[in-house]
This record gives sequence, C-alpha cells and structure tokens, in this order.
Amino acid sequence: MSKMSNQQIQHFLKHQRLWASALLVGWFSINVAVLATTKLMEYQRAGHVVPTWKPFCWEISSALMILLLIPLGIFVNDRWLEKLGLKTRLACHLLATIPFSAIHVAGMVAIRNLTYSAMNQDYEFGNLLIESLYEYRKDAQTYLTVALVVFGYRLIVRRLQGEASYLAKDEENEDATSESPPERLLIKKLGREFLIQTADIEWIEASGNYANLHIKNSVYPMRITMDKLEKLLPSNFTRIHRSTIVNLEQIQEIQPLDTGDYQVTLRNKEILTLSRRYREEFKTLLSLT
Repeated sequence: MSKMSNQQIQHFLKHQRLWASALLVGWFSINVAVLATTKLMEYQRAGHVVPTWKPFCWEISSALMILLLIPLGIFVNDRWLEKLGLKTRLACHLLATIPFSAIHVAGMVAIRNLTYSAMNQDYEFGNLLIESLYEYRKDAQTYLTVALVVFGYRLIVRRLQGEASYLAKDEENEDATSESPPERLLIKKLGREFLIQTADIEWIEASGNYANLHIKNSVYPMRITMDKLEKLLPSNFTRIHRSTIVNLEQIQEIQPLDTGDYQVTLRNKEILTLSRRYREEFKTLLSLT
C-alpha cells in the first residue's frame, strides 16, 4: 500500500463521521434530483402540466425527514438493539419500520403543507389509510436499505481500523482469564496481524457492542463490553464515565466544571469528562482524599 493511500485512509478514519454525512447527503441529493425530474417527465409525457417546484418539494421533504431519522435510528440501534441476539434484533428492526414510517410521513406532510402554503396553495395528502399503507411499503424498503448501507459502512471502517482481541493463553478458551491481566493485544488489520502493549492504550470509549481503543493516532475497535474490559485491564486503567475508561498514566490535567463533573485532559490534548458517578472512586484511586 502506497504512502499516499495510507494518508487517505488515515484522513478517512479521522473524519469518518464527516465522510458518512457527506456520502448520505450526496446519495439522497442524487436520488432527489433523479426522482423529481423523472416525475416531471412522466407528467409531460401524459400531457399534464405541473410546476417544477412541486416534484422537488415532494422528494426533498421525504429525503429531509429520512436524513433526520437516520441519526435517531443509529442511536436506538447502538443503545439497545445492538445488544440483542441476531433474530431478536432483526425482529426489532422490522417492527421499527412502523414508527419510522409514521414519523417520516407526518414530518413529510408538515413540510409539504408549509411549502404549499408559502406558494398560496393547498396540499392534499389523499386518503389517510391508503396513502399511509402506500408510504409504509416504500418506507420499510428504505429503512432496510439504509440499515444495510450503515452496516456496510461500519464494516468497511472496522476493516480499515483493524480489530483488537486479547491473546488467548488458553487456545481452547480465548476468554480465559488469569491472575494477572493480559499485557498484549492482537490487532488484525487489512489481512495483517500485529501486537500492541495494553499499557499503550490511552483511553477507551464505548460504541455499541464494541469498545474503541485509542492508541496514539489510531483507533482499534474491540468486540467486548466496557464492564468486561474494565475487569481485564491493569489497575492503572479506571472508569471515569459510563462510556469511558482512561489510562491514569496518560492524564495531564484535571479541572472541575460548574456541573459537578470534571474535565480530564490527556497528554495528547484529548479532553474527556469525569462524571459525578465515578468522581469519588477516581479521587480515591489517585489518593486525593
């Protein structure tokens, strides 16, 4: 792999949320343009005249609502659904298409009513039951398509980042624990495998069923719960937030905030939050009390 391609990969990984947002907006923008112009041409072929703004209003209102619903769907998946078994998770996603469609249609109609009102016209949704069923059929397909795209995108990101796992001392049980915490992690990245020291981990953040290990300028996802990982890590690692574990050796500065939380600054200038829930335990660990 060339130096240039490595730089591109690092840029992509560093700004992956920005890339994801840009790709989604680009995808939906192209979709809006194609569908709106297609409807215009269909009306013209049928000998009907329709203002150009109407098909674009229809498609933009729909696309906008879907784009707004995607972050909500990702949050629900990462917060609750990701922890379920595969069959249960799939069933929940199928059920989620119902509220997804209801919110999409309600928001879409509201935007169209506002747009039509601005143009001194009235918008007619049609028969509520028939149109809702019609929209649900499309929305269910859209929901599942977007879910597959998000899953595929995350798979690519994890493939580029590499995935971490503990070296198994017992080959028959990779989850076997010993009296002393494992000192090394195995990283699998783009077909290569290499080792890193546990002590090199700067901090860890929860991400669904994964824990993202921050090491220098790289992030390595590890499929493990934060509770389980916290028990496996050496004593110089501690929980400072429900979704954050930090290496005490990497802390540079701690500052109190008006909220009662603390701002934790690491040597690499990364800023984390020490929540009130873990404050006393953290102080005790550092012998501050």
